[in-house]
Amino acid sequence: MVKIGFPKDFSQIQALFPEKEKERDLYIVAEDTAKSEILGAVRFFYGAEQVDIYEMIMTVKGDQGMAIFDGIIRTLLYKMAEDGCISITVAGATGEFASYFKEHEFIESGDVLIHKAFSGEFFKPCAGCSEK
Repeated sequence: MVKIGFPKDFSQIQALFPEKEKERDLYIVAEDTAKSEILGAVRFFYGAEQVDIYEMIMTVKGDQGMAIFDGIIRTLLYKMAEDGCISITVAGATGEFASYFKEHEFIESGDVLIHKAFSGEFFKPCAGCSEK
C-alpha cells in the first residue's frame, strides 16, 4: 500500500536529501508501507498564498512513478489550499516533471514554472459530477 504524507522525522528521507542544510525544510513523501521504502519525495516551502516546490525525487520510474508523483502533488496542493495558498511555483522541473506541470497549464517564467490559481486546475469537478 502507498501512503502519502509529511514525514515525522528527517531521517526517513535523509538518503534522498543528504545536504545538512535541507534538514529543516518541508517535505511530503510517498511510502510503500509493506516494504517501508520511500517511493518519492517533494521538498517545498509555503507562505501566505503561495507554495514553492524546490526539488522532486522519485525512486520509482515510468508510468507508476508518475502516478505516485501525481498523488504526492495533489495531496500537497489540497493541504496547501486548505491553508489558503492559491499559487504555486516549481523550480528545477525537467523531463517528465516539467511535462506534468505544463500539462496542468503551468507557464514558464524565467527558470520556474508558475500557476496562479492551482485549485481550479487540480480540483476540477469530474465530468459525471453534478454542479449542486
